[in-house]
Amino acid sequence: MMKRIVAILCAALLLTALASGCKKDEPAVVLVTDEETTVELWTYPTLPEEETEPVEPTDAEPEQAEPTAASTTTTRTTTTSKVPVLSGNASASTPTTTTSAATTTTTTRQNANAISINSREDALGAFNSAVQKATGGKAGFAKSHLITAQDWTFDQAFLDTLPSLGGLIDPGATLSSTLNAALGKGMRTATATKGSANSLLTASAFTMADMKDVTWSASSGVTTVTLSVKDGETRQEKRLFGNNRSTGASPIDKGPLGMATGSAGLYDHMDADKIFGLVKSSFSIVNAEPIDIQESTSQVKFVAKLDGQGRLIELKATFNQTINLKDIRILNGAQAFRDNKSSSTVTVTYDNFMY
Repeated sequence: MMKRIVAILCAALLLTALASGCKKDEPAVVLVTDEETTVELWTYPTLPEEETEPVEPTDAEPEQAEPTAASTTTTRTTTTSKVPVLSGNASASTPTTTTSAATTTTTTRQNANAISINSREDALGAFNSAVQKATGGKAGFAKSHLITAQDWTFDQAFLDTLPSLGGLIDPGATLSSTLNAALGKGMRTATATKGSANSLLTASAFTMADMKDVTWSASSGVTTVTLSVKDGETRQEKRLFGNNRSTGASPIDKGPLGMATGSAGLYDHMDADKIFGLVKSSFSIVNAEPIDIQESTSQVKFVAKLDGQGRLIELKATFNQTINLKDIRILNGAQAFRDNKSSSTVTVTYDNFMY
């Protein structure tokens, strides 16, 4: 009986074990669930892509908006570029043709308007100020001095006397050559070194009382001031007991002209007093003694080109000059000769300024 009970218990245990084993295998057998999960995994990425497709353009729009913002910034920079351009700072925005053109226009406008000229007085003031900036600042520059002279017309009695005095082949040509050389006929050049004082250009003290007219114009950042100066006449006479008398005045002498090339005795404008000394030294061989020297200037014009800071770029002066050795004597005053005349055109140019 006992054996039978044990057998029944063993059988029950076996059936229980078999039943529990079957329950444990069920999850592993449900491969469909895995397959369904696999199917869901394959279909799942598709769903986000469908959702992402409309989103990607949305994400891309901000990326496209960034260039738009940069473009807007560039536009603002272009609009407000006047401030950095005036201070000399270049913009870091994208270099477009429009921005570059706007910058160029702004710079040109600044240069053109840097000098405020609203009247003839303003223009003359700008001229004097520009010369002062060059002379006061010891600017460097190049200079040319050109005299184109006509032949002299001499007193015939003077010409008739000279051959017997010096054996001159052509007294008229010799006298003309001697005087023209003394007065600096032809082209002469000079250079002023930056930072060094010189006498080639002097401060200008022109006033409106010295002017016939003053005009001005501006183009591409360059202001041009033109002065038409009044005619002038100077005279130097030797008086009794060796005293000399200077009369007359020449407005041109209040302007910026100075020594022609730095050589002693030669100036851009040779007034009567300076000519007086040259004649005496040039004809020392016959003991020439100037008694009355007259000189006049006409068609006097100064043309100055100024940059945006009111500084000289170029300065040109032109004028006509007539010289009359009204009374000159030789051989210690033994013979007097009258009205020995010459006319010339003088052109003085300053350029290549360095500040």
